[in-house]
Amino acid sequence: MKRSYRHSSIDWTMKLKALADESRLKIIRELLKHDASVSNLSKALDIKIYNISRHLKILETCGLVNKRKEGNSRIYSLSDIVKRSYSSRHQTLDLGCCKFMFNELKK
Repeated sequence: MKRSYRHSSIDWTMKLKALADESRLKIIRELLKHDASVSNLSKALDIKIYNISRHLKILETCGLVNKRKEGNSRIYSLSDIVKRSYSSRHQTLDLGCCKFMFNELKK
């Protein structure tokens, strides 16, 4: 059973805590470009697979990313809340209380 995310302050607090890590922001930035597997994210970001998996679990738990199975792989994509809050023109994720500017992140 999927959890329905109402946007209470507790939900936003969890999302903000998840986004407080530079590696997780890099993952979000990469997923803004395209859906990806753990191994593809690991290669693209030069982060060990174990660490990518750990960060993805945190992002998934708070509702920022989704996971789907394709063969033996798990493919990660951004959740609808992130897609709706993202401006590709400004490369900005606007959560109302704060904005994340992805064009300023280092690779």
